[in-house]
Amino acid sequence: MDPFTLVLLVMLGFVVLLIAGIGSQHAPNGPRRPLLPRIVAGSAIVGSLLTIVGGIVALVATFSGERLTLVIPVITNVELTPAALRDSAARVVGGATQQAETVLTATGLDATTRVLVAVEQVITTAVVVTVLLMIARLAQQSMSPEPFSPRLSRVLVVGGATLAIGMTAAQVAAMAAATRAHEQLFALRPGAVDGAVYVPPTWTFEVWPIGVGLVLVVVAGLIRGGERLQRDTAGLV
Repeated sequence: MDPFTLVLLVMLGFVVLLIAGIGSQHAPNGPRRPLLPRIVAGSAIVGSLLTIVGGIVALVATFSGERLTLVIPVITNVELTPAALRDSAARVVGGATQQAETVLTATGLDATTRVLVAVEQVITTAVVVTVLLMIARLAQQSMSPEPFSPRLSRVLVVGGATLAIGMTAAQVAAMAAATRAHEQLFALRPGAVDGAVYVPPTWTFEVWPIGVGLVLVVVAGLIRGGERLQRDTAGLV
């Protein structure tokens, strides 16, 4: 860990503790609010602010710099040492190529690729900030005398929908940018080699954002049921 990262983590720790200390203010005779939810809420708020700053910096770098770093699917190849140079009888007799994602830094990519990368960065930043704010809201609501509320269920629905739809859209933008970058970096110009055919990378997607988003929507339904039960039983004790 470099010194800059260490200093940054220490500063973030102090900011989180400060926010937690501010949230712990209470009346002299009132109950003390639990520490863990305040730390979680403070961490989520600080994380959302850092995510916004990081997203802005990445967005500026995407259009201002000549170099662009992005994830590009490539076909991995096995480099074989000639048998005459090895002191072993073992040799590869079969195998299959496999597509792998590699982080590459390239220059000369067109404006469309940069726009697609920027779209992916903006969507991802918005999703992360939304999820972090949702976590902060959950932590704050857990300290309330009435933890179930219609607003909390709406927050979960918004968070789940944003995660499922947003991350899927971000993956589409990222794969579109990676496909264009792959073509610019590895495709042969027409007529360069007789019979050569350019094969674009296969699009792959992760489905966990959709699953987690649906789980959050289901939890929102459970919270709505808890809110009705909380309302119906109010004043019975």
